[in-house]
This record gives sequence, C-alpha cells and structure tokens, in this order.
Amino acid sequence: MKRIPIHRGGITSAGYDRTRRWLDVEFDTKRVLRAENVGSEIADRFLHSSAPHEYWKEEIEDVYTCLLYTSDAADEARSV
Repeated sequence: MKRIPIHRGGITSAGYDRTRRWLDVEFDTKRVLRAENVGSEIADRFLHSSAPHEYWKEEIEDVYTCLLYTSDAADEARSV
C-alpha cells in the first residue's frame, strides 16, 4: 500500500488499504505497525490529524489488533 508522509509526533508516514481495512503506520524508529479492521472514517481522521501520535495512542493502538510489520515478509506480520 502507498503511504503518505506525515512527519509529526514521531510518525514518518502512514497508509490505509480500504479493501483490507489495514492502517500501516511508520514511526521515526523505522518500525511499521499495522492496525487491522480499521474503518475508513477512523483512518481518515488519523491521516488528517494535527496530532497523529496522540490519535494513534488514544483511538487506535489499544482498540485494534496491531501487528509489527517486517520488511522480511511483505504480507506477514507478527503480534506486538
């Protein structure tokens, strides 16, 4: 999926796959987390938030299943 640059709050980029309902978020640590089953409205709010890190922490991280996305296996992820 294509990610857009964000560069705010320790997040460098993020992207959303509407078909799979995956929200991928790349942090400045180079870690990429994938939140699964995220609705498009939540994803849009996150992607356009003036404080994306806070939105991630408050509305996504503990609500949705989040997986650590590794570069070794493009479509495989392991639980965080």
